[in-house]
Amino acid sequence: MVFVAKSGSGVDMISAKAKARQTAKRNELLLSLVIFLALMLAWESAGRMGYVNTFFFSWPSAIGAQCWKLLVSGALWSNLLVTAYAYCIGVFVAVIAGSILGLAMGWWKTFGSIVDPYVVFFSAMPRIALYPLLLMIFGINDLSRIVIVIIGVIFPVIFNAYMGAKQTPRLLIDAANVFGYSSNQLFLHVIFPASLPYLIAGVRTGVTLGMIMVVVAEFFGGSSGLGQNIAQTAQLYKTAELYAWVLYTSLFALILVKGADMFERWAMRWT
Repeated sequence: MVFVAKSGSGVDMISAKAKARQTAKRNELLLSLVIFLALMLAWESAGRMGYVNTFFFSWPSAIGAQCWKLLVSGALWSNLLVTAYAYCIGVFVAVIAGSILGLAMGWWKTFGSIVDPYVVFFSAMPRIALYPLLLMIFGINDLSRIVIVIIGVIFPVIFNAYMGAKQTPRLLIDAANVFGYSSNQLFLHVIFPASLPYLIAGVRTGVTLGMIMVVVAEFFGGSSGLGQNIAQTAQLYKTAELYAWVLYTSLFALILVKGADMFERWAMRWT
C-alpha cells in the first residue's frame, strides 16, 4: 500500500511539472504576441502622428494593405513561381551533386586529398561576385539564376558530406569488415548513415544560402521574381510595397527552413 501511494504521488508530480511547462510556454507565447502588437501599435501611431519618416519606414496598416493587394491581384503568386522555379531546381541539383561528390571525397582518400583544396578555395569565395560573369555567359534568364543557386548551395553540402564520410568511426568500419561487408554494403550501411547528420547540416545551410543567392541574383538580372520586385520598389521609393515584398520573401524563406527541419527529422530515421 505504501509503494502504491508513493508511485501515485510520483505520477502526480510528473503531471504537475508537465502542466507547469505547458502553462509557462503559453504565457511566453502570449507575452511575445502582446509585445509584437504593442510594437505594431506604437509604429502605426508614430507614423500617423509624423514622428516616423514614412518615406523610409511606412506603417503597418499601409504594409498590410499592400500585402493584401499583392495577394489578391495574383502578382505575388506569379513572381513567387519565378523565384521558386530557379531556387528549387538549383537546390535539387546542388544537393544531389554535392552529396555524391562529398561522399566520394570521404570514401576515396586520394580523390578527397586532390579535390579538397579546390572545395576550400571556392567555399571561401564570395560566390555572388560571379553572377555578373554568369550573366555574360548565360544571359538574363532562369539558367543564370539556377547556376548561381547551385554555386551557392553545393559547397556547404560537399564540405559537410566530405567531413561526415571522413570522420566515420574506424571501429564501425572494422566491425563491418569482420562481418564480411562488401564495398557497396560498407558504404550503404556504415559510411552513408554515419555521414547523414553532417550531410543534413550542410543541406540546411545550403537552403538558406540558396534563398539569398536567388534573391540577390534577381536584384541584378531579371524582369520578375521576388528579388526583382524588391529592387524595383526600392528604386521607385514605394516603401509600403517594398516592405510587403520583403515580408513575403521572409515568409517564403521561413517555410523553406521549416521544410528543411521536417526533412531532417525524416532523414534521421535512417541513422
